[in-house]
Amino acid sequence: MAIDPVCNMFVDEREPPATAAVAGRTYYFCAVECKHAFLELRLGGRMETQPSQLVDRQGEPVSSQPIPTGVVAILFTDVQNSTQLLEEMGQETALTMLLTELDRQQQVVQRHGGYAVKRLGDGTMAAFAAPRAALLCAVDVQSDGGKDPKVPVRVGLHAGEVMVDGDDYFGKTVIMAARITARAGGGEIAVSEGFRCLLDPPAGWRFGSSRRIRLKGFPGWQRITMLERAEPEDQ
Repeated sequence: MAIDPVCNMFVDEREPPATAAVAGRTYYFCAVECKHAFLELRLGGRMETQPSQLVDRQGEPVSSQPIPTGVVAILFTDVQNSTQLLEEMGQETALTMLLTELDRQQQVVQRHGGYAVKRLGDGTMAAFAAPRAALLCAVDVQSDGGKDPKVPVRVGLHAGEVMVDGDDYFGKTVIMAARITARAGGGEIAVSEGFRCLLDPPAGWRFGSSRRIRLKGFPGWQRITMLERAEPEDQ
């Protein structure tokens, strides 16, 4: 079995839904969408294989918190419509914008005491020992003053038991967090029902109504909720 480098889902190498050969190595994906996300930011080999921990633009490792274990809050970010951004802005300009945004997200994660796990395509993955820290980080990702309005970012959150392999995470908690992120739109924060029940929203924000969805790889219906900015009268 192989592991999809975008969503960490296990993939049967004998019948993979999608593959990509890069620099002499074959990557296996659970869906064509994951393949596209993997290839978009690479831009024809401009970027080397992503490290398991975040690095700065010079390739130097950045400091991070000790890796959380046990029950962990997982946060994913993703740039919505990055393919359209590449087409509209051109590869060089789009790459600069995307790297600047990922650098900003990295700083936000570290500011909230999160563990910067890795960059995935045009997004990031982070882990937090405390769900509230993860939620506050998500809010800052969407409202930080350094955010480029031309780069729409979506954020997803889920918490649960994780499988740890070295400095990386695997398992259903990680996969669900990735799937939930894909259901958010640019500028939105989507959380699982379980995560929403763990804590109250921060000041100036509120949980919207939940909705039932189906997530690939999970049986039955799941519930997700969007974290929204509160109206003035609700603050």
